[in-house]
Amino acid sequence: MLRSIWDLFCFSHQQTIVETNSTLPTSSKAIRVRPVLDTAVTARLSIPQVTVIQITARPSSITASPGLASTPSTCPSTCSSLAESIVTATSVTSDGSSLTSDTLAKLEPIPPLYDCTPYFQILQLDDTLRPPPISFSGYGSFGGRFVPESIMGFLYELTSVFESATSDPAFWAEYAAFQRARNTPLHRASKLTHLAGGANIWLKREDLNVYGSHKTRNIIGQLLLARRMGRAEIVTDCASAKHGNFTAAMCARLNLRCVVVMGADDAQAQEEDVLEMKMLGARVLTARTPSGMGTLRAAITEALRYSVCNHETAYYLMGGPVGPNPLPTLTRTFQTLLGEEVAAQMHAAVGCQPDALVTAVGSGAGAVGLFRPFLHEPSIRLVGVESAGAAALTEGSVGVLQGARTLMLQNHDGQILDSYSISPDMNLSTVGPEVAHWKESGRVEISTATDADALDGFKTLQRHEGIVSGLDSSHAVRRAIDLARELGPGKNIVLLVTGCDAIGMRGLDV
Repeated sequence: MLRSIWDLFCFSHQQTIVETNSTLPTSSKAIRVRPVLDTAVTARLSIPQVTVIQITARPSSITASPGLASTPSTCPSTCSSLAESIVTATSVTSDGSSLTSDTLAKLEPIPPLYDCTPYFQILQLDDTLRPPPISFSGYGSFGGRFVPESIMGFLYELTSVFESATSDPAFWAEYAAFQRARNTPLHRASKLTHLAGGANIWLKREDLNVYGSHKTRNIIGQLLLARRMGRAEIVTDCASAKHGNFTAAMCARLNLRCVVVMGADDAQAQEEDVLEMKMLGARVLTARTPSGMGTLRAAITEALRYSVCNHETAYYLMGGPVGPNPLPTLTRTFQTLLGEEVAAQMHAAVGCQPDALVTAVGSGAGAVGLFRPFLHEPSIRLVGVESAGAAALTEGSVGVLQGARTLMLQNHDGQILDSYSISPDMNLSTVGPEVAHWKESGRVEISTATDADALDGFKTLQRHEGIVSGLDSSHAVRRAIDLARELGPGKNIVLLVTGCDAIGMRGLDV
């Protein structure tokens, strides 16, 4: 009986995904910086001695406008020293010699409703990577593991390999070899700052990554894990082709087979990038939901089904911090390096932490990466902007979807509602469980932006800063400008900028 159910499940899966051909069917509808520590602060937490991996430092390319150079930056009292913002630990090399200071950032009291484990920095002040202690908590009442029994063995194995790998200095040495050339610059947007007439607006330029993806840190880390597990095939969900192209390119470098699952509508709108994925050796499958939507939600669902039916040979590389435990923890561990780069770069540029960070929120990969290092600093505002047509954090309710308990758009009967956004990465009916916890606890501020707002933000960055950004990050531009006006001069805001989506937008003048 169980075997019959299993065969029916996998047969249904095979019917719902379609391998694309060259003509897609018509849809039915870092900078690595080396800041100097000025003062020592007594650590409130003791951390075991660990081994660090040295990364070769490169010249800083943080840029500042002439206006910034001629006007001294003023830092608020809440970030008067580096020790209030960047966490370091006593570390030793394999031969026992000391490398870093024995300083830890002072952990400020966190909001009463916000409950998570202490944060431990991976990126150190001396430009090294320190294996972090791994915690699978921090999700509040969200998260969990709601999956078929057949995939539990893979999840247990993945958890074990992940804990082993991230405590192994050799793993971080290999990771650094792939990632260090991809650290992206942080620069002050002088014209955008002038337009706002308030706080300095800094842009974290993830659009300068290869293919413009802001998920490169997670992709590299998980591919190295997959190879350690002996998995030869990688399956990943994809909305914006930026993610799929980078994954395909890295799989080619690591001699891994790559399967990219895209929503049928997303694939049709990005035909040229889909062709490039195939040229890089990827096999591309398209999918639709029963309601007919060929978007990221369909891609995640079908990628999960593919991995269940091929769990003995395939590794599921989740594109965002969603899915069953431990997948969200894997994503946040590697993506956190994004926020740690920002912390180091801001201190090198102005000598203090930002007063606010702003990013668009789809599944939550950008938010998890940018916000997590700053969660324990209640004075730093964390602002997320989601699409008005896919506002799971604003209009959603609690349910279980794609293996985890989180917030989602659903009706009174628990049926998932369709979402809509001009950005493929934002067009999702759910969000990662950790971001849902932050929203519920009040640690992050969430607002929404319409498609018109996103297009206006796209044009604003294009005309004032000469940046052709992704439509996902374009959602957050107006909110960043409004927040800069609210905070006023002398403050600093960081806005995450992703690469441009090569999608067809018929009838839209961008």
